[in-house]
Order: sequence, then structure tokens, then C-alpha cells
Amino acid sequence: MLRAAEPDVPVHGVIEVSRPEDGLPLPRSGELTWRHRGDASAAGPEALVDAVRVLELPAEPGIAYVAGEARTVQAVRAHLVRERGWPRASVLVKPFWTPGKRGME
Repeated sequence: MLRAAEPDVPVHGVIEVSRPEDGLPLPRSGELTWRHRGDASAAGPEALVDAVRVLELPAEPGIAYVAGEARTVQAVRAHLVRERGWPRASVLVKPFWTPGKRGME
């Protein structure tokens, strides 16, 4: 998604990894907020939703692409739609995994 964004289109987002060394090289990664959760579970959505909550987003919604653990992407979508007033169709989610389930890809 970052590669597809035109250079003049602003990018806002949060990438969550366990530790700084777990981050992958991403285009435009300097425009993103990196969150390091340490030993906390990746399946808990609260910290990531809090990180998205404090992002300075434009007044007019664009497109949000949210990928990750199923409950977390649902919680981020709920924040953007309910708290920020984004149209649901503007928030694209891709749940890749959830604890104890297989075959989500």
C-alpha cells in the first residue's frame, strides 16, 4: 500500500512490532509511527488503537488500510468509524491471524 501511494499524497499510520530490530524496511516509513510492544501480546488491540487515536489525521478522511490480528483490525476500524466519523467504506481491513485459528490468509 505504501508503494502504491503517490509521493504527494500524505501517509499516516502506525506499525507495531515487538522490538525495533523487528521492523522491516518500508517505503515512506519515516512518515509512520513505530510502536514497540516488547513482550506484550500482539493479540491485544488496546495499545494499537490508542496509538491510532493520537494520530493527527486530516479533517477529510482518505482510505485506511488496516492489516493484522483480527480483533485488532476490527477495533481500529471501530475507532475510525465511531470516534473519527470515517465512512465505513473508507476503512479496509485485512485480518491475517487470530489466536487459535488457521486459514485466515
